[in-house]
Amino acid sequence: MSDSACFHCALPVDPRDTYHVDIDGEQQPVCCPGCKAVAELIRDTGMSKYYAMREAPLPGVGRPADDAAEWDIYNSDDMVAAFAEGDDAEAEATIYVGGMYCAACSWLIETSMTRVTGIESADINPVTHRLRVKWLRDKVGLGGILATLANLGYDPQPLAPESAARPELLEQRAALKRLLVASLGMMQVMMFAIGLYAGDYQGMEPSMQRFLRWVSFAVTTPVVFYSARPFFTSAWRGLLARSPGMDLPVSIAVGSAYAGSVYATLTNAQAVWFDSVVMFVFFLTLGRFLEMRARHRSIDRSVALSNVLPNTVTLIDGDSQTTIPSNQLVAGNIVLVRPGESIPADGVMVDGTTSVDEALLTGEATPKPKSPGDELVAGSINLDGVIRLRVETTGADTTLGTISRLSERARYARPAYVQLADRVASYIVVAILVVAAVVGTYWTIAAPDRAFVITLSVLVVTCPCALALATPAAFAAAGTRLAQLRLLVTNGNSIEVLARSRRVLFDKTGTVTRGSPAIEHVELLDDDYDENRVRQIAAALETVSTHPIARAFALADNPVTATGQQVAVGLGVAGHVDGREWRLGRAAYVGIDGDVPGIYLGVDQHPVARFEVSDQPREDAARTIERLASLGLSSGLVSGDAEPAVRATAAELGIDSYHASCSPEQKLEIIRAIQERGESVVMIGDGINDAPVLAGADTSIALAHGAELAQTSADVLLVGESLAPVATAVQVSRGTLRVVRQNLTWAIGYNSLALPLAALGYVPPWAAAIGMSASSLIVVLNALRINRFGAS
Repeated sequence: MSDSACFHCALPVDPRDTYHVDIDGEQQPVCCPGCKAVAELIRDTGMSKYYAMREAPLPGVGRPADDAAEWDIYNSDDMVAAFAEGDDAEAEATIYVGGMYCAACSWLIETSMTRVTGIESADINPVTHRLRVKWLRDKVGLGGILATLANLGYDPQPLAPESAARPELLEQRAALKRLLVASLGMMQVMMFAIGLYAGDYQGMEPSMQRFLRWVSFAVTTPVVFYSARPFFTSAWRGLLARSPGMDLPVSIAVGSAYAGSVYATLTNAQAVWFDSVVMFVFFLTLGRFLEMRARHRSIDRSVALSNVLPNTVTLIDGDSQTTIPSNQLVAGNIVLVRPGESIPADGVMVDGTTSVDEALLTGEATPKPKSPGDELVAGSINLDGVIRLRVETTGADTTLGTISRLSERARYARPAYVQLADRVASYIVVAILVVAAVVGTYWTIAAPDRAFVITLSVLVVTCPCALALATPAAFAAAGTRLAQLRLLVTNGNSIEVLARSRRVLFDKTGTVTRGSPAIEHVELLDDDYDENRVRQIAAALETVSTHPIARAFALADNPVTATGQQVAVGLGVAGHVDGREWRLGRAAYVGIDGDVPGIYLGVDQHPVARFEVSDQPREDAARTIERLASLGLSSGLVSGDAEPAVRATAAELGIDSYHASCSPEQKLEIIRAIQERGESVVMIGDGINDAPVLAGADTSIALAHGAELAQTSADVLLVGESLAPVATAVQVSRGTLRVVRQNLTWAIGYNSLALPLAALGYVPPWAAAIGMSASSLIVVLNALRINRFGAS
């Protein structure tokens, strides 16, 4: 098969296309996304030998059909498994939507998707151009969803959950080509324009003037029909959807100026505007290119996370060692990890001693020592010794995969500010067109020779690009900055709530304390049992608990087994040992009257032992609470622990307000009482045991680790051991709203000033193009300042 033919279907490959597929270590060219997807599916299902054994196919055999049939292949179970997450009933996938240019595109896509039978939700991020869609598999297929997007005029590309492919790079290359054509065209046409302007003052032979006009026409034409094509496509798509976007006035301006110049060239009229056309397109394309580069930064962290995993691993099978792709690992495999290599999957170290660097995952710069029996997380770096790892979870189920998935989920968190901007975009465009029509009518009556140029300037200078970018650009930058601080925002409105909140409530165990409790003392209350026995029974009961205190009772080798355990949230855990009902928890839960401190173990409502458990505060807890106070936020402590322990922790951390012995219902009542006073409450807990309380707060932050990340539903997830990012999140949130207000003020002020000047004829078309593009760039660059907020 020649290099110019598709490796999969043998059709010729357009040299302008960049589709390739890795088959047996070699990059093979393919002609389209369909062939690429099929070839990757064949490869990933272990059937790469098909290509070696087959006869050379006839051109076109195996290529997905055009139109709707092109997308039907994505309805197969294998394709859904490769690109989506879910079960037999429903699935959820991320789709990169190429060809989006404005807020109206977001509205069109979401509206069209929600009208498709079987689609439960569709959330588009206008900043990263990614669509997160959830659907019922018996109602609609992935292929039908992709075909719907294609029929709208977009270029959809489903993204595999673990894929590190970046279709954004294809968008950047295409945009760069358009920018290059526009820049070269502008330079050439401006040189010709200088000659034409000189001729207007010094005189020029009519034949030379016609020659320069025709050459300008020849150079301008590819700029209009190639570089400016996205503007026309977006405008037409908005008209078909009856939701005109910001590209409609731009397209009218470019098309009118070009058509008027062509007419003037053909009829030898007095003036042409080829120079204004190419300058307008160049500055618009430059602004869009820089804006595109800025929004692509918001996915860099996810790409960085996915790139830390090794491509291959050393699998140990008895005495033999085999190198295999890391995506073939399964639970139970034993792998060898050498110094300097990254951990390929979540697992337990079974041999060797070392220290690992988890900075990319948790932000903790200090290496952590590890020994046999310790857990290791995918993406951390083995620094010292050669170790062996028993794989527990792989791929999307690892801590790294969960963080990436939550980061992906965070990018679709669209605050009320952004949704409002999307809704008003179409109305603003219609208003601009009405104003332009009124201005054009007036000048047609007052000065017909100036009507066209002035109307053109009005259309250009009032394009609401800056207004449309003012809010989403700021919130996208805020999400990126918070992700750098190990804060994953899953609810976009949480940024606004954090900015205006004045009250923060902390849980105690595992939140302001380390979450590594230890048993300090065991008091026996029944002479029939010794300390070793009660520890074993307690450890057996706690095996089902996710509460941080359960870690204090864990035993590596416990001969006692409990059955039928049940967790009573806020009280303790119960189960059966040797046919008798045992309980471990608060005194009243075990059968002791009164709220006395300590954790009690009892059998059949008879107390057997009392445990004193201590958990030291986090090193930066007091400093974080002090920083929150300096920002005007008061802190409180709500805990299910006994009053003496809560009081001591509150005093040590400088917290004046605390509530002890609280059940989850009582914690909710405390939050609601504060909310009834008109205050917004931020609740910070461990993410699982405090789930109902977190849901009741105005916004919530959960400290979660490993598998717990996937179980929590808090608005913001804090990955790592430090509480310091909480105060920084408040600073970033307040700075974000300040930037939004600055951007909106600038955009509205610019349009308010530029519109009357253009309507009065003081702004030529080329100046309008520069002003509009500069306004958009100012908004984007101002939003990017958020990336420096909260830096120490």
